Amino acid sequence: MHDTADLRISVIVPTYNSPARLKATLGSVCDQYFPAAEIIVVDDGSTDDTIDVANIFADRIRYVRTANGGQQRARNHGVSLSTGNWIALLDHDDLWEKEYLAEVNALVRAHGVDMTMCNSRTWEEDGQGGRWANNHRFTQFAPPGYWQRVGADPTDHWSILERYDYAAYLEFHPLQTSMVTIRRDLYTALGGYDERMRGNGAENLEFEMRALRAARVGLIWQPLVKMVRHDANASLDMAQMAIDVTDCLRFATLHHGLNDQERMIVERERDRRLTSAIYGAFELGKYDAVRTYWREYRGARSWKMYLKYWISLLPRPAARILARWAGAGQA
Repeated sequence: MHDTADLRISVIVPTYNSPARLKATLGSVCDQYFPAAEIIVVDDGSTDDTIDVANIFADRIRYVRTANGGQQRARNHGVSLSTGNWIALLDHDDLWEKEYLAEVNALVRAHGVDMTMCNSRTWEEDGQGGRWANNHRFTQFAPPGYWQRVGADPTDHWSILERYDYAAYLEFHPLQTSMVTIRRDLYTALGGYDERMRGNGAENLEFEMRALRAARVGLIWQPLVKMVRHDANASLDMAQMAIDVTDCLRFATLHHGLNDQERMIVERERDRRLTSAIYGAFELGKYDAVRTYWREYRGARSWKMYLKYWISLLPRPAARILARWAGAGQA
């Protein structure tokens, strides 16, 4: 039997040099219909007026400042200070609808899951204020038939997964950090976020790969998480993420203690993604990485891939000139 008492949810918000966005984020937490047991803001060594924003919410939050060590360390430090039995993770530039924590509480009380995943939509800043993108991450980004294969029904209010299909999750991983809540004891048993992933944009994937192997998961289909996209250069975002995901999958094969079947699944997915990593590294001018991924790639190579590899062998000044000529990053 699971505990049907209300959850005591500790909200952990790591932040670094983003006071304006932090203010909106904390406002969305303080406005929750189901109040958090505590809100812990971990300032990862900001050099601006972040503390002034924290002071606005001084009676509602616990503000902790640390030396700069990356958001993985900041999250883990926040969890180590927490007293709740559940952890809700929220990046400093994302927002929650007012119903979010109430929905998490109701789902966990009803079904005793270990971890929740909530649908999201995206706010795209465009220099003129911004707009809501017409998308719901779970349903509009997933491949056809994906959720049926996983064993979930998007027409339900909630879906419960006894175990998330590992191969399916690697094919399409629907989560971002702000969409996750997890039992505190499970987070601790997993060791939290791996600080060796600092600087890797797929660090949430690395954590979730470990968590989903151990968790009974509840899905919330209503998009109650608002993801803010504010980087003007989306193509470079995608190029770097292709590299980061590929490196994350390699990290998993080395450090996750995978069984033979899991290792085969991860290596197959990494092979599938190496093409994108080669293109992404080339677009970003990371020619050493192009050569590394080329050596590891085991699939058929197109002439465009050969061209990128040959250019990567040249001295950097010549490679940059030819990369521009070749139309870096063009498919």
